[in-house]
Amino acid sequence: MNEQQGFSINKKSFLTSVYIIFGLIVVAYLLTLFVPQGTFDYTDSAAREGIIPGTYHVLDTQTPYPVWKIVTAPFEVFGSSYGMMVSVIMAFILLIGGSFSVMEESGLLKAVISKIALRFYSNKYVLIPVLTLIFMVLGAFFGILEEIVPLVPLIVGLCYILGWDSLLGLGLSLLAACCGFSAAIMNPFTVAIAQRIAGLPLYSGSGYRILFFVVIYAIVTIFLLWYAKRIDKDPSKSSVLEEDRLHKQAYASELDEIKKNAHFKQSAITFVLVMFAILLAFLFSATPLGVSDYSMPIIALLFVVMAVFSAKISGMKYKTIFATFWKGIKAIAPSILLIPLAISVTYIIQDSMILDTIVNSSSQLFAGTGLIAGILIIYGVVLLTELFVGSASAKAFLLMPLLLPLAQVAGISAQSTVLAYCMGDGFSNVLYPTNPMLLIALGLTVVPYTKWFKWTIGVQIIITLVSIAFLAGAILIGYK
Repeated sequence: MNEQQGFSINKKSFLTSVYIIFGLIVVAYLLTLFVPQGTFDYTDSAAREGIIPGTYHVLDTQTPYPVWKIVTAPFEVFGSSYGMMVSVIMAFILLIGGSFSVMEESGLLKAVISKIALRFYSNKYVLIPVLTLIFMVLGAFFGILEEIVPLVPLIVGLCYILGWDSLLGLGLSLLAACCGFSAAIMNPFTVAIAQRIAGLPLYSGSGYRILFFVVIYAIVTIFLLWYAKRIDKDPSKSSVLEEDRLHKQAYASELDEIKKNAHFKQSAITFVLVMFAILLAFLFSATPLGVSDYSMPIIALLFVVMAVFSAKISGMKYKTIFATFWKGIKAIAPSILLIPLAISVTYIIQDSMILDTIVNSSSQLFAGTGLIAGILIIYGVVLLTELFVGSASAKAFLLMPLLLPLAQVAGISAQSTVLAYCMGDGFSNVLYPTNPMLLIALGLTVVPYTKWFKWTIGVQIIITLVSIAFLAGAILIGYK
């Protein structure tokens, strides 16, 4: 795990993530000692899909959850319903690591970044609203989130050359995509599934969601512009000044090199830019084409092709390409340990049979509440469940059949319930350390989780307050 060069996992960030996740695994186990085991009946018992409201019951036999599960859970997830998902993500990360290693070794990665930087260098602040909009649209319309992780190093490198830092690179990519995912307009994994369960017309009520998207876009863009101008005025204000120092030095001379030789590996650079265009086109079209379930393998394949062919064009021999690819896999390999570790928290909560008890207890808060309080409780229940169940679609099937009848009794419309679900599901994806996507993205930079949390918590609080205001507004206008 080299901190100085290469597409690798930052050691400090990696260890911080491991400590935090292990602490959460222990907390999950401690919950099993105090929370009764119980379950709902489901419309599909095998898949635990579709809660039947009013069927919750405490299990007759309360079986103590074995303490050794704290150690074995990361291995047991491979034999659970999460096994395939975890394996695919791990393979995806390894292939991406190898591909970026090849592009970096050939000099192409920095060359491509420098070309973009040279194009916008005289008016670099234009890039912030443009990139923020692109990544937010990917999330809001197509549910793209995990798939943008390979683009994080590209945006971070771009920020280095423009004089910014890795935090801003993460903000322009990871934070923007996540905010778009949450400010969902046509997100197939939140809006579509939740509306289907609620029996609503597909993508109905979009006008109010578009307004919410615009407001969130303005908040994120203003925050990123403020931070960019702040560190431009005084670089010492960067929260990751020391962590970024070596990496920024590696990019410092690249812009001058491109200016001196405008045709530097031009054919290879053109090929990479075309491949990135194809990648973005695929991200925008994967959901409409119905191939979103295969997006990770396809994206990984695109990156491998991009790396091998562009390196060959630039003059690298196949032997060197394969050796560098393997070097990249080894460099990034530690990161894949974070994935089963993070999923272990969810696994313990579900395997111990206490998740349904937590959901049922949360739903009891509805008793005797007003409309606005009720919609905020729905929002809070989703936020709480997000800590243990990261998958948007899985959470929709778990929560919506329970929340919809309760909301109906309280006089809250199904459309407002869907809105509360979408808002509660996504923003915390880049806040909760139980989300492996967040930990992998941070690990590909020099940013420790603690500094990321401190940097984003302010804008997260603002977004939360805005979400609450929009939920209250939905009640007041009778959003349907």
